[in-house]
Amino acid sequence: MKKKDLFKNMPYMSPLTEKMETSKQKGFTENFEIISASTMVNDDNKEEEYAPKDVSIVNFYRFEGMSDPGDNNILYEIETSKGKQGILVAPYGPDCPAHVAEFVANIPQIEKQHLDKSPDTKHAVTPLDVTISSNTTSST
Repeated sequence: MKKKDLFKNMPYMSPLTEKMETSKQKGFTENFEIISASTMVNDDNKEEEYAPKDVSIVNFYRFEGMSDPGDNNILYEIETSKGKQGILVAPYGPDCPAHVAEFVANIPQIEKQHLDKSPDTKHAVTPLDVTISSNTTSST
């Protein structure tokens, strides 16, 4: 019996592609590219340059590859000091280029929005101060 592929004719949009579209609908219409550790440009107008101090990350989303760590990406929603809003998509983890990691590390304001609620931190536990004595003896 031949299996039918129910999704064969359906267009597939990855979660990253979907989030890019959602970001554009929210007004993040520019596409940014980091070209050096100190410079980000607007992909459409390479003459517009921004330093890390000129950029705020309003929100970000991480995407992990199903089986390949090389597919790990992060989408940043960015606002510039000139009022431009756009997105930057970059790899994260060991595949992130050094100049991109350095630029992002020097951005003074990075926020993560949580849909009008605080993040769930119930899983976070304060470590206990436990002292283990190394001078233990057993009696027989």
